[in-house]
Amino acid sequence: MKDLNEKFSYEHQYSSRWDSRLFILAGSFMLINTGLLWIRYYSNYQLSILWAAIPAILGLASGVFGLIKLYPRASANAPLVAKVGAGFALLAGTSLSLTAIWIFVVFAFAEGITDPAPQGLLGLIVIFMIAMVLAFFSNAIAFLRQSVQRKVGYLLTVPLAMWGIMLVVGTIKGMEVGLSLDYYTNGVIAAAFLGLGFTLKARKMSER
Repeated sequence: MKDLNEKFSYEHQYSSRWDSRLFILAGSFMLINTGLLWIRYYSNYQLSILWAAIPAILGLASGVFGLIKLYPRASANAPLVAKVGAGFALLAGTSLSLTAIWIFVVFAFAEGITDPAPQGLLGLIVIFMIAMVLAFFSNAIAFLRQSVQRKVGYLLTVPLAMWGIMLVVGTIKGMEVGLSLDYYTNGVIAAAFLGLGFTLKARKMSER
């Protein structure tokens, strides 16, 4: 029994260490993405959208893995909600992977993404955003039910609010208009990811 407890404690500490690192990594990549988007939009420099897409994909992938790593914490008081959140996180990861493959293939073997973007690509992005909204929503509920980790729950609501706004605007005015809000929403998402990373890191230090 002692060996099992020690094994569980080690695995919990290992998972806790990586969930904070993944969110810090995600926030850093999203900040780079935001900077590149603003350079592309507000300067005369003709920067390929691929250069902005690469840190965005890496940042969002880190966020997905960070969310999956939160499962042991989230399942403490809300195991069913945590399982739902993990399932949507896996769906988000799958759709993000397919989107990344599509983008890189188009830039490698064609002339880049056309304007307007292909409906299939937009569909994958929409699936990713919906899955992320539901994954973050589920995990936010799980953490808000834990009195000692509610700050994590509040921070989890920030990215889902940003993606929710983009989806609502996309539904009303078209997905390309909704997705164009990333010039502004990605900076907020980056701040939330960094906040999550440092909050989880501080929490881990207090548990020692």
